[in-house]
Parts: sequence; structure tokens; C-alpha cells
Amino acid sequence: RRLSVMDIAVKNVDTREYDMMDSDDFYSYHGGMIAAVKAFKGKSPRSYIGDSSDPERTKVRTAEEEAKYVFRARVLNPRWIKSMQRHGYKGAGDISRMVDIAFGWDATAEVLEDWMYEELAKKYALDKNMQEWFKEVNPYALQNITERLLEAIKRGMWQAEEKMKKELQKIYLDIEGILEENQGGGKVK
Repeated sequence: RRLSVMDIAVKNVDTREYDMMDSDDFYSYHGGMIAAVKAFKGKSPRSYIGDSSDPERTKVRTAEEEAKYVFRARVLNPRWIKSMQRHGYKGAGDISRMVDIAFGWDATAEVLEDWMYEELAKKYALDKNMQEWFKEVNPYALQNITERLLEAIKRGMWQAEEKMKKELQKIYLDIEGILEENQGGGKVK
């Protein structure tokens, strides 16, 4: 009942060592609170994320603004992507997990815009070099990324063009075939 009168959800972050796309805890409780209020009230509360990593220059952004900031600063940053690639299997898994977390944020708090899904797809699923890297080091990560992007389309969270949907479906089926072919300890080709 108290949730039906809630107007604002706020989360403060006091470090830039991690961000909203690093941990599912963040969207579980902050995004979950937003979803719960929406369920009781019929509309989402305003949602803010405070950045007090520099106490002399604190900032407050909406959850949507913070998601855009994190996407531009890290998620789509070529240097970050290269750093993940240096970690092979683990880096691929971390990228896959980040896509899960972005999806979780959108499912609970509706913070992703179509361009963000589009960029995730282009950077991590459609890029031929990334596909080859994922297939070599952790094909399950590529399978999960494409599956999550397709789920976003299916659930109406992303209004992707039909061409994009078909490309993702093809990648998903290709990687699924590779994984099935290599069951039993075979090496991915």
C-alpha cells in the first residue's frame, strides 16, 4: 500500500569503480522498486541515481540518463571492449552478463532506448570480428547475447527492424548448431 504513494526512487553510488551495468543487484532492488511502484500505482516513479564519487562535484541523473552515460562511457567504449577481449573466456562471459544486466534494467525500470539495443547488437552480435572471438573463446556468451536481444524484441522492449531480428535469429541458430555439434568436449571451429 505504501508503494502506491511513492513518487521517487533514489540510489546513490559513491564510486566509479562499478556502475549500474556491473551487477544484477542494482537493478534487482532499484529497478525492482520501480517495477513494484508501477504495479501498485499504475505508473513508474521518477527514478534518480546520485553520483557522489567526487564529494566536491556530486551529480544526480535520472536512471535513464545514467544508463545512457554508462553505455557511452563503458559499454560501447572500444577500449573497454578490447580490455574484455584480453580476458578471453572470462571477458566474453562478463560481456554476456552485462547484456543480461542491461536487459534486466529495461525489464524492471524501462531505461533502455531502442538505439541502445541496436548498439548492443551491432557491437557484440553482428560484428564479424566479435562473432569469431566469441566462437573461439566462449560461444555460450554469444548465444546468450543473441538470445537476450531476441527476447527484448519478443517482449516488445525493443522495436527492432525486421532485418535486425532476422540477422539475430540467424546468428542464434548458427551458434546453437555449433554448440550442439561440439557437445561432448569437442573444440569449437
